Amino acid sequence: SIICVQAWQKRLREDPGLRVKFYFAMASHRGAADVTLTIPLFSILALLAWASSASDFDLADEIAHALQASDECDATGASDACSLNAIQLRKLQKQNLRRSSVGYEAAPDHTAGWTRIRRSSNSDIHELVFVVKPRNLEKLEALAIDLTDPSSPNYRKWLSGQEVRDLTRNDASLLALKGVLHSYPDVKILQEALGGEFVRAHAPVATWEQLLNTEFHIWEHPDSDDSIVRASEYMLPENLHPHVSGVLNAVDMADMLPKNTPGVDKEEDDVLRGLRPQFGYDSYLDLEKVKGPHLVTPVKLRKIYNMPPIHPRESELAKQESNVTQVVFATLSQHWSPSDRTVFEATFDIPQDQYVRQLEGELSGNAMSGDKTCRDHPTKCAEANLDVQYMMAMAPWANTGYWYIPRATSSGMVDFLIDFVERYVTAQEAPDVISISYGMPENFISRSALLMFDVQSMKLAARGVTLLSASGDDGAAGFLARTPRNGKECWSVPMYGLQATWPASSRWVTGVGATVG
Repeated sequence: SIICVQAWQKRLREDPGLRVKFYFAMASHRGAADVTLTIPLFSILALLAWASSASDFDLADEIAHALQASDECDATGASDACSLNAIQLRKLQKQNLRRSSVGYEAAPDHTAGWTRIRRSSNSDIHELVFVVKPRNLEKLEALAIDLTDPSSPNYRKWLSGQEVRDLTRNDASLLALKGVLHSYPDVKILQEALGGEFVRAHAPVATWEQLLNTEFHIWEHPDSDDSIVRASEYMLPENLHPHVSGVLNAVDMADMLPKNTPGVDKEEDDVLRGLRPQFGYDSYLDLEKVKGPHLVTPVKLRKIYNMPPIHPRESELAKQESNVTQVVFATLSQHWSPSDRTVFEATFDIPQDQYVRQLEGELSGNAMSGDKTCRDHPTKCAEANLDVQYMMAMAPWANTGYWYIPRATSSGMVDFLIDFVERYVTAQEAPDVISISYGMPENFISRSALLMFDVQSMKLAARGVTLLSASGDDGAAGFLARTPRNGKECWSVPMYGLQATWPASSRWVTGVGATVG
């Protein structure tokens, strides 16, 4: 246990030469044995530090081999302590060999509470997404920076979607990837992105383990009924890593979203328990009487950020603004209320000419809107109402869309990235502004997911698309600290540290914090 190790560390500081008699029984393919070692304490502490690490390290086998070998020790003979240190050296050599590989990726340092339970069955079908390395990445980055620089003569001379695809599509790598996948009879290619950004494929776990030199396990989370199939690490074969920048659904852990909204959940619970007559307030004036005059309003925001007043209807500036398209991202069953939006706009003299369109192929019009849902379950409307109403309050003449993705499943991160690419990156027409009021700790995101999002966001920047994202509601501790665990507040900080919120942390996204009126 941690307490036990700390106690031994204290003893070691008091007596650096302390040795401990260590009894254990072991069995390996070299036979069984009972072993008694007298070992320096620092070696035991080192053993505890790595004993539960990578899955390809057979502890009993390595101990047996080290006790019989003296290659890492002096010529006078292998002492017990020297042999144990040899185990550590051999372990580190194996890890360093893998991690120095160009195609190596490990799971994020922090798995957000997901725990490895057992090996996945060889026959289980699992889907992976192979992210293709784009061409001309450095040129694209230079272009995106140049086109967004007000001092550049090329400022706002945006590229079209086709021009970005022509610049970055990598047909050679795409062909090489599909060739490797087709060489495995059990692999079925499900989808190839329009711009060649990725290839989705599924196969039995045993096939992926062979291809990626890894093991897949079942992982579970205490806050979820769901389970996921993931590896702790993987390594691309030499014939793939020149063509593939990463693999999704391999080591990236699904995010666990907060279960409560600050303030909102308590108010709804109080209504259900009869402690207050209703959720919310009948009007802004009623709200101001209770909360005081320091509430944020559209008028205050315009003043704070030095924005001009709303342009008059039919004015030239209003017509120009009507050519702008803005999109609100939503998930977690969030609806918005048409009647509440109407009251909000009437209260603050905001034009009501525009409406919100659901951006989904099989849905249209006012999908994911519903007054009854918002009255019965206010928490299902808190975020969406806020986002829709204030987005339209700041740009009432703009065309507003509602981009909805259902509540995240075990592949929620991958679903988001694929939808992001298909809906905006590969589309010939993209909105001018995309607002994402959601996020998760950056250190829970896999390297492949971070890289894929950054590259696709860079493409949008070169096309003149502005990405906005919330920097979080909970400060540097992140949303994991919102709910006490085991009676402790901010339990996640000692475990995970302070956290930057992604995607606001991306260099191609404008992170937006709170405004106090």
